[in-house]
Amino acid sequence: MRRIFQTVALGFATLVACGWCVAQQEGFQCSEKATNRFNAKFDLGDLTKKAVQLPRPKYPQLARTSGAYGNVKAQVVIDVNSGVVVWAQTISGHQLLQAAVRDVVCKARFVAINDVDGFVAGTLTYRFARRR
Repeated sequence: MRRIFQTVALGFATLVACGWCVAQQEGFQCSEKATNRFNAKFDLGDLTKKAVQLPRPKYPQLARTSGAYGNVKAQVVIDVNSGVVVWAQTISGHQLLQAAVRDVVCKARFVAINDVDGFVAGTLTYRFARRR
C-alpha cells in the first residue's frame, strides 16, 4: 500500500512540476524592476562563488524518495546598483529539484556598485547530492 501511495504521489508531483516548468519557461520576475534577460549588458558566466548571500534550497522530500539528485542551473539577471536578482529562470536539472531552486534563487544577493546603473546576467549552480 505504501509503495502504491509513493508511486501515485510521484506521478502527481511530476505532472505538477512539468506544468510549472512549462509555465515558467520564460523565467520569472524577482523584484518590482521590470526587466528580462535581454536587458543585461554583460554575461558574467558562473556567479555561484561571487554571491554575498546564496540561500540553500531545501531538498524536497519527494525528490529524495524518488532518487533525484544532481546540479540545477538558474540563469539570473542582477541589478548592479543594488546587487539584487531581478529576473531568474531555471535552465537545467531535475524538475523536482528545479522547483526548490525557484523558491530561493530570488533571495541571492551580490555586492552592490552604487555609482553604476544597469543589469548583468549570469548563472547560479545549486548542487543536490545523493544521500546513501
